[in-house]
Amino acid sequence: MTTMVGQGCGKTVLARGPCAEVTRCSCGHIHLAMGPVTIRVEEEVLRAIGMTVAEALQQLGTPLESLSNEDTEPLTMSALAGGWKQ
Repeated sequence: MTTMVGQGCGKTVLARGPCAEVTRCSCGHIHLAMGPVTIRVEEEVLRAIGMTVAEALQQLGTPLESLSNEDTEPLTMSALAGGWKQ
């Protein structure tokens, strides 16, 4: 884990992938950053989001193992599904 000190609270990087980063603030909040958007949640909410995303991936038929970013090149948001969609 990497601790970053900036204005206000210090942040510890919990996970970093090609299109998202999750950090824990020293005040206890979790920050889920995806491109230009950062969502601040409590740990329980992050766990619920993770379970929902895992369920969606299961419905799509995408094995979680194939989503590992260990042996892949970094992706840009424009490379993922043609960019941001709302």
